[in-house]
Amino acid sequence: MKCWCGTLALLPWVLVVLDAQLICWQALLRCHDEPECELAYSQYLAACEGHLRGTGRRCPSHCINALIRLNHTRGGPALESCDCARDADCLGAKRAIEPCLPRRHPGDAGGIGCMEARQRCEEDSGCHASLADYLSNCGQLFNGRKCSPKCRATIQQMLFIPNGALLNRCVCDGVERPFCEVVKENMSKLCSVGDHSVASDQPDVDYLYEEEDYDPKSDREDVYAENSSASQRLSSCSALLLLLWIVF
Repeated sequence: MKCWCGTLALLPWVLVVLDAQLICWQALLRCHDEPECELAYSQYLAACEGHLRGTGRRCPSHCINALIRLNHTRGGPALESCDCARDADCLGAKRAIEPCLPRRHPGDAGGIGCMEARQRCEEDSGCHASLADYLSNCGQLFNGRKCSPKCRATIQQMLFIPNGALLNRCVCDGVERPFCEVVKENMSKLCSVGDHSVASDQPDVDYLYEEEDYDPKSDREDVYAENSSASQRLSSCSALLLLLWIVF
């Protein structure tokens, strides 16, 4: 009886391992069986299409947001961990979408991620107070309108705090990455703070919002038409759909 109970106790772990090794077409079928996952997957296809085709030079914010929504569904994470089964197109798609995944900046990659930098700032009483002032005084900066004198002075104060300066040099990461990237670019464009340059880890602003003409109304009515189209592509097993299966 003890042996049998031990086997039952191990079963959930075995199932987890097996689930992590799903072939990608199996993971996609599971996703289509879950309405929330199917909807999020269709939104992802529309939002990230250009990047997956290789025509985008960087990940647009709506693509990253779509990946976050997909990962919050029950079947979404399996699309990242699934096995391509040596399919070259599948492996290529995984490589293409890897830079878009909203993960924490790895500690051994050099520099510091903004999630860690923010945590350090919040644990430092002086930096925490300065960060609160920044959030209060820089609302127009977040909207891309202007960097007011009060906001500029607050940033100047933060740059003289060691943990505050980390927030200027950090790499945007995690689920806040889209908002972080926009704010950093707005700071770089609109704020000139004394002898301290406001750093931006983003490329040329001309394509910061690349493909931002994505129509959000597809999140509802139009997305079901895309679901139907995606299902047809699945039936035909086209190489293009295989490229899209392996996402987060």
